[in-house]
Amino acid sequence: MHEFERISLEAVQALNRGERIALATVVRVRGSAPRHDGARMLVWPDGRTLGTIGGATLELRVIGHAIEALVARRSRLELYRFSTEEEAESVGLCGGEVEIHIEVLEPNSTLVIIGAGHVAQPLASMAHEIGMRVAVIDDRADYATRERFPRAASVEVVDYDPQTDHLGVLRLETSASCFIVVATWGWDEPALAQILAADPPPAYVGLVGSPTKFKVIRERLIKRGLPSSRVDSIRSPIGLDLGAETPAEIALSIMAQILLLRRNAGGLSLDAQRLARPAGQEAG
Repeated sequence: MHEFERISLEAVQALNRGERIALATVVRVRGSAPRHDGARMLVWPDGRTLGTIGGATLELRVIGHAIEALVARRSRLELYRFSTEEEAESVGLCGGEVEIHIEVLEPNSTLVIIGAGHVAQPLASMAHEIGMRVAVIDDRADYATRERFPRAASVEVVDYDPQTDHLGVLRLETSASCFIVVATWGWDEPALAQILAADPPPAYVGLVGSPTKFKVIRERLIKRGLPSSRVDSIRSPIGLDLGAETPAEIALSIMAQILLLRRNAGGLSLDAQRLARPAGQEAG
């Protein structure tokens, strides 16, 4: 199999598994260097690699920068020099230099909405618009319908018995790219209990509700034997403080928080960022 095919296939498979990876590509070579334009290497957050862009010190330096990019969730372009003299930044003695683009590849994120009420509809629509796969779950067959959620990838009805507080098994494929919002009419606790027991844990678990509601549910979840560290990973109240009141506004605040986390962004208003820059410094 050709190197390009092997790396491309593994990248697709990794993304399908929900893994975030970095693709390092040699985009320009000047002078003497170990690999040509287009040489590629995949890098995982734990330092594993596939392919090579030159080996030795260059590769070690690129792996380090790729891991940094994965943590920051931001691609970057780096210049590496091969100096014939002893320099701290030199990656070899070839005498040339290479530019390498380190691209962060994110798997398609899934938004699971548990509870198909008023907030769920605009939330599902917004998530679809930004490229997320949407799954909707509810125990009410007249709420969890294709008519109400036409662009969701899946719409499922789960059994819930309010007398026994028994909830049927939620079919969840959790991963580091799975975001879950819980907003049921009355079975938030058993839903959260199943979510928190999932392995691997989702990237985000949010509960629509007041601080008082979360305090009560938190205590009940801990009594169920769930680790306090996992219980405290629940985000509640959910969303960013936008002064939201209507279902659409609440959905917007939730999606703003999810996007902020997906992009590892700062959350500042853009004009505040402009005003914080030194005078005369323009944005890149």
